Amino acid sequence: MPPTLSIADAVAAASEGLDSRATAVALAAIALSFLGGPTLVHLLRWMAAWFRLGVFLIGGGTTVGTVSDLYVHPVKSMRATRLEESALDRKGLENDRRFMVVYERPLPAHKTEWGKTDTTHRFLTQRQCPSLATISTAIDTVRTDDGKAERVLVLEQATVAPSSSAPKVSVRVPLARLDGKPETTYLAGIWDDVVAVEDLGERAAAFLQAIADADEELAASFEGGGRRPVVRLVRESLSPLSSLGLLKGGPETRAYVPAYAKAWHGGALGKPTLTDGFPVLIASEASLDVVNQRLVHKGGHKPISMSQFRPNIVIKRGSIEPFEEDRWKVVAIGNVVFAIVKACPRCKQSCTDQTTGTVSKAMEPLETMKAFRRAFGSAPKNGSVFFGQNAIPIGRLEGKTIKVGDPVRVLERGDPVYID
Repeated sequence: MPPTLSIADAVAAASEGLDSRATAVALAAIALSFLGGPTLVHLLRWMAAWFRLGVFLIGGGTTVGTVSDLYVHPVKSMRATRLEESALDRKGLENDRRFMVVYERPLPAHKTEWGKTDTTHRFLTQRQCPSLATISTAIDTVRTDDGKAERVLVLEQATVAPSSSAPKVSVRVPLARLDGKPETTYLAGIWDDVVAVEDLGERAAAFLQAIADADEELAASFEGGGRRPVVRLVRESLSPLSSLGLLKGGPETRAYVPAYAKAWHGGALGKPTLTDGFPVLIASEASLDVVNQRLVHKGGHKPISMSQFRPNIVIKRGSIEPFEEDRWKVVAIGNVVFAIVKACPRCKQSCTDQTTGTVSKAMEPLETMKAFRRAFGSAPKNGSVFFGQNAIPIGRLEGKTIKVGDPVRVLERGDPVYID
């Protein structure tokens, strides 16, 4: 039986002014309810259930805590930036993972040159180059000589805490397009996905190349190939992919993505910026407390910082139980609704200190977490350990923000989803 939506709920959905599609469905349901067409009303109620955002925002649910921290990572795999408040769009928090480091792929032996649709670069992260954790990022607005405002990406390296007075090396990267045209555009691989990116120039590349050349882990990972990687700084392409003739969007095919999240985005979530899979990662302090208790009890290990799990939104400890978030399906943070997709599988990047770039030789906390966050419940046998929840913001987001201190309401619960 399809889920139902009452007339009162439909009115609430319409009055929220959430989205033209949801409002149209709600008003049509109201009109046909008065006409008494049971089949059509049933159908429209089912359609309205796909756009049930109005119901989610009416109220109700269970308040489980508040937001303690907000983080963005402007450059994928570099240090996080803590915020008090952030705007959102369908790609996630504003300025989160809009840039990344890539390395050039070697030209295959059977080719003499790259083709237009070839993936010429691959993403580079702390998994291969932990020194990326020593680079802090900021996006500043400066005035040019002619008085125009221009955004500048600032990268600064230090292997010590940001508050230290130790010497730092930095580079400033203007983000305005030269003469209104994109810089060199090419295709880069992120796992099995391919994204169009724009190169940000030689100064940024030289800054990153010096860091990459000094990274011992990176040198070891490329040792077998007999070459050191050539790295570049890129941003997501600002041009529609179809106009570049490179890529075309398609429907969201991952079966575990909630149907209402797909419906809200027209069935095609697309690649959300330069993330590994989903726009937002939510984690809780209560869950981190359990990880740290087990680490300390094991002996010889200090508690780790939440930064090693690289979340966007952190829920303050309080009434929330450890790993309770595994069963969340829909949450409201302030007045923004998120569809929870699945638990986040963790990799060796969780073992990297996000200040020094030092990787735990004991591969902690992953080794400790294998005892209780791996191969449990429906989690795959011999698969990953899980921490945090991948999420998708849904509904109208224009003008909305989330901030530290916002209440967190759980609007729907269900069975956990653990997928590598």
